[in-house]
Amino acid sequence: MKIVWVSPFGVVYDATPHYYQALFSAAAQFLREQMPESEVVIEATGFHGATERTVIRHFIGAKAPEYLVIWCRVWESQFGLELARTIRKVSPRTRIVVWGDACNYIPHYFQRAEFDLIVTGGDPEKVILDAVGRLQAGHPPEHGVLYRDGENWRDTGPGLVLAPELWPFPAPDAIDPIAYRMSRVQRGLNSDDLSFMVSRGCPINCAKWCPTPRKEGLKDRRRPALQTVEYMAAGLGAFDKFQMHSPLFSYDRDWTNEFIAHKRRLCPDLTFKVVDLMNPYAEERLMAELAEVGLKNVGFGIETLTADPRRNLMSKVDITQLEQVARNFEKYQVSPKAYVQIGLPGQTRQDLLHTLDVLRDLGIKPRFTGSTPFWKLARMTVEELDAIDLRHWDRKSYYDPRCGLSYREFYQLITSPKTFVSDEEAATCAA
Repeated sequence: MKIVWVSPFGVVYDATPHYYQALFSAAAQFLREQMPESEVVIEATGFHGATERTVIRHFIGAKAPEYLVIWCRVWESQFGLELARTIRKVSPRTRIVVWGDACNYIPHYFQRAEFDLIVTGGDPEKVILDAVGRLQAGHPPEHGVLYRDGENWRDTGPGLVLAPELWPFPAPDAIDPIAYRMSRVQRGLNSDDLSFMVSRGCPINCAKWCPTPRKEGLKDRRRPALQTVEYMAAGLGAFDKFQMHSPLFSYDRDWTNEFIAHKRRLCPDLTFKVVDLMNPYAEERLMAELAEVGLKNVGFGIETLTADPRRNLMSKVDITQLEQVARNFEKYQVSPKAYVQIGLPGQTRQDLLHTLDVLRDLGIKPRFTGSTPFWKLARMTVEELDAIDLRHWDRKSYYDPRCGLSYREFYQLITSPKTFVSDEEAATCAA
C-alpha cells in the first residue's frame, strides 16, 4: 500500500515551519513506524513552495497510491480542495483524507465528493492509522472521523488519543534543511529550530478562538520527561536549537523538575526554546534552573494591555508580575517574546500602541498577530465559505479595520514591530 502525505501548496502570509515538523511530518512518521509494509511518501509542498506537479506525479503510474492524505489549516482549505479535485480526476480510486485545524472549525467545507474521510477529533495520527486499517479490511472507520458512505456522510463520534510515550518524532526527510534555512533567513530569524511534540492539551482555555483546546482537548498530556531529553541528547542534526512544541511547557511542575534533572545529566549544553504562560517565569529559581540547562527563548501570551487602568481587557496579565518576569529574563539572558493579538473585543488602537510601548520599555520582543475569529467560519454554510477568500483567515495576517490601525500600520506591527512608526509619523517623515 502507498500513502502520499501532503501539505497543500499555495500563497500564504507565513509558513510557521515548526508546525510542519511537530505535527505534519511527525504524524506521517507514525504511520511509517506502525505500517512498515506500506510506503508513506511525504511531500511538504506547502512549505517547500513546490508545484502541483510534485504531487500529481505520484498518481499517474499503472498503480496509483491507495491514499492521499492532505494536511489543511483554515487558510489552506481552498488549496486543499483544489488539490483533491485534481487527484480525484487523475486517480478516481484513490481515497482522499483531510486533517488539520481546518477540520476542527469547518469540517463541513470538505463534505464533498472529492473527499472520503475528514478527521474531526482525537490525535490525528492515531485516528488516520485506525481508519486506514479498517478501510483496508473492508470495514468502516470507528472513531474520530466523518466518512463518505455513497451519497451520505457518517459521523463516528469522538476520536481516540495516543499514550504520550507513543507520540511520534518528526520524520527526518520531510523538511529540506536548506529550504528551512532559506525560509528562516527570509523571515529575519536567527536560528534553525527543530520542533517536536512535548505536550498536548490546554486546561487554561482562555479564548474561544484558540485552536489548541479545540484540537487537543482541555487535559494536559505530556511525553515522558526522560524520553523527551533522550531525543534531544541524540543531537540536532542540521538544526541549531530545539523548539519544544507545547502550549504550556512548565504547567506540570513535577514533570518540569524531572525534565531539568535529566537535561542536566544528559545534555545540559543543547539549547532550546519554549512557549508557556508568563507567570512561572516570575519565579527566579525556575528561571535559573531552566537557563542552566539550555533555555534560550520563551514565548508567552499577554494578548493585550490597556492604556486605561480602569479597563481590564485580559485578566491573565499582571503588570507588576510582567515587570518581574522581564527582570528575570534579563538576569539569566533568556530572550522573551510576548504574543499580542490585534482586534480583540473592546481593544482600541491606543491599547495596541500602549502595549507596544510597555513591551519595548521592558525589553520584551512583541509578536503581533491578527485575532482571527475562526468561530465565525464554523457558523457559515459551505456556500458562504466558498464565497470568501479563506487565504486571509490565517493565524497572523487577519485584518479587521475596526482595530483602529491602518492597513500599513497593521502590517508593520505584525512584520516589524521594532521599527514601527504611526501613519502620522510616516507622513511627517515623507514631508
